[in-house]
Amino acid sequence: MVAADPSKRPFPALRGANRPPIVETVPPRYAKILVLGCLLLSVPLVVSCGPHSPPNSVASANQRLAASWRLQSFAPVVPLDLPLQAVLTAEIGTLVVTFNQGQFNAVGPGVNFSGRYEVQSASGDQLTLVLIDPQGVNYHFTAQFAGNLLHFESADKPWAGFGALERN
Repeated sequence: MVAADPSKRPFPALRGANRPPIVETVPPRYAKILVLGCLLLSVPLVVSCGPHSPPNSVASANQRLAASWRLQSFAPVVPLDLPLQAVLTAEIGTLVVTFNQGQFNAVGPGVNFSGRYEVQSASGDQLTLVLIDPQGVNYHFTAQFAGNLLHFESADKPWAGFGALERN
């Protein structure tokens, strides 16, 4: 870290005050980019954290979700260990997830399990949902419909990341 030039401080130092120098940690240009990026990434979260969606929005999202979807891509936020990365590699393009009336089924080369799901909120093309596996573990997602694609963000480790499902 580099100490700022005292003559360029936004507020002159008080006389007689023994204050440490101001330390610049992030160049202003990068700070603006960081703030803008955080705001853009938080838009789906703000939509999902607002008041509960009207029942017809959730019902509409459930209707749009009711189909079979093939996993097209997934990028984990944190690199996966080798065994999980191998599972992911095998599932891209082959894993099919079917949603139907609160139940889901996921079938692929290394995956075959079912559970429940719940659309918690919806607004326009965006929704938040929770998948509940047979052991009762919850997996939280935000998602957005885009034509025949469902772009999603998973919040739970080890599968925290961004991906896309394509309607079959």
